[in-house]
Amino acid sequence: MILRNILCTTTLLLPITVFSQALTPPPQAVNPVEVKKYSFKKIDFSGDKQISREEAKKAGISEAEFNLIDKDHSGFISWDEAVNSPYKNWTD
Repeated sequence: MILRNILCTTTLLLPITVFSQALTPPPQAVNPVEVKKYSFKKIDFSGDKQISREEAKKAGISEAEFNLIDKDHSGFISWDEAVNSPYKNWTD
């Protein structure tokens, strides 16, 4: 009797276990954080040694990113602000 109960339970649970494993998606690979690289000189179109909001926008820097980099809230990104920003990888 006990053996019959075990066999019935196993027979009933085995398809459920196999089916649930088949539907479980595989774990996704962790995507590394993409670090954007920017050339300060290439973004500074005017050559005034600072990046304006307009220049940043043309280079693909969002308004939110600009505000985070512009620490003194001057409306411009200086070289010091750029290289000390954890958000971008800046080159000369």
